[in-house]
Amino acid sequence: MIRAAALSGIIICLIALSPQGSNVAGITLTGDGASEELARVISWLPADTETITVAGGPFVFAVNPLGQSETKDRAISDNELAGSFEDLPLALLQFKNGLLAKHLVGKTINLALEGSRRFRSPAGLGEMPFEGCAVAVFADSVRKEIDAFTKDAQSSTLKVERIEDQDVQIFQEKLEQDTWTTFVALPNEHVILVASDRNYLAEVLARLRGKIGQRALPSDLPEWRYVNTSARFWGVRHYDKGQADVDPSSPYGGRKSANFPDEQAVGLTFVLDSHGGKSATVTYFSGDSRISSKPSDSPLGMAGVPEAKGLNIKYRELSPGVVQASYSLEHLEAAQFFFFVLADALGHAIYL
Repeated sequence: MIRAAALSGIIICLIALSPQGSNVAGITLTGDGASEELARVISWLPADTETITVAGGPFVFAVNPLGQSETKDRAISDNELAGSFEDLPLALLQFKNGLLAKHLVGKTINLALEGSRRFRSPAGLGEMPFEGCAVAVFADSVRKEIDAFTKDAQSSTLKVERIEDQDVQIFQEKLEQDTWTTFVALPNEHVILVASDRNYLAEVLARLRGKIGQRALPSDLPEWRYVNTSARFWGVRHYDKGQADVDPSSPYGGRKSANFPDEQAVGLTFVLDSHGGKSATVTYFSGDSRISSKPSDSPLGMAGVPEAKGLNIKYRELSPGVVQASYSLEHLEAAQFFFFVLADALGHAIYL
């Protein structure tokens, strides 16, 4: 499982709905097939989903996130950059060292999305556990690939369980000191669901089958005004105050092992449009209107460490309490660092 990273004051290193109406979770339906598909998939997410990340297609599935390089300051290619953004919502597919992922390489994905919530500290080192589900919508049938995966995974499958009238393959693996349970479902021949929590998956499957309920990240949240959902890559996190006591990445409750403290924090968004070059934006929302005078104290500042200098960060105030930062992702080392901090800000951090 590939994720980016965590920041701490102690020795932890930062490496890192219902289908009703014409607007779903802030996505305006324009008759465009892609926007309709996006709205439909978001409608499957549980109401208390805190973070979503999206990679729009079509793109060919590949296992190609940014890795290590002998030339740290070399230029990053368009394919490398796009591949790393594609990996954000698809990381759950990498369970068991790519047991499923290897069967999907070369398949065209029309939409990839991950919904997640309830981020927790790991038992020791490693990624923060969370409840969530990755949704991959394929252009063509993946029935043959799933059949091959099922045969290949027979000796690794913990059990097969019936959830919401759907056969779900269940796997377990020890990552550092935590045991991760992964649930794999194929609700139709074009969609694969990979979840880290049974209850989260059950709600996705129920909504996919038509259950009506309060939608995730409703359209009146301020974050939707500042995120371009037509861009290829974007994400939203709306902080859940109810998780403040147990989520080390929550901004509430003072300094924690993986957070940027702000008692008036609201949420954040990120966007990268591959047609607009190699510049990403992150927008931060706070009830503290003074945030524009101290953006480096928020996730926008990328922790203010030397590695952030290569990002050429530029800030601008969009409105009181809303500040946006742009980041140059032209070079490998800077881009790696950006992904590490971004993943941490979204609730997915790795303790080293």
